[in-house]
Amino acid sequence: MQAQRNRNTIVAVTGILAVVALVAGLVLIVNAEAGYACTSAAEFGWLAPLFAASIIGGLAWVLLSQDPRTPDDTESTPLAECPECGRSVLGQWRMCPYCGEMLDARYSNRVAATHGK
Repeated sequence: MQAQRNRNTIVAVTGILAVVALVAGLVLIVNAEAGYACTSAAEFGWLAPLFAASIIGGLAWVLLSQDPRTPDDTESTPLAECPECGRSVLGQWRMCPYCGEMLDARYSNRVAATHGK
């Protein structure tokens, strides 16, 4: 929820900045003869807002093209119960972090002892 709100804020701010840069570029193009250009050469006054809009757009693309954060492993992995201490552990763990009991039957000393190995 928070990530989506942050993403929407980034999109809104980036859009506003891009529109401001483009409007400034249009003002400079229309008023180039009046001396409102960004450089001494009035014909090239539109380059600064164009570069600014390109940089803003590039930053927005980089920020928004990243994958959203995935939920924590504890939220997506089913929980199991340790047979030794009874505490909740993640189902993919091979050893209990609380008591040290091996959780996977292929690696458990208790299972190996019952099979005569």
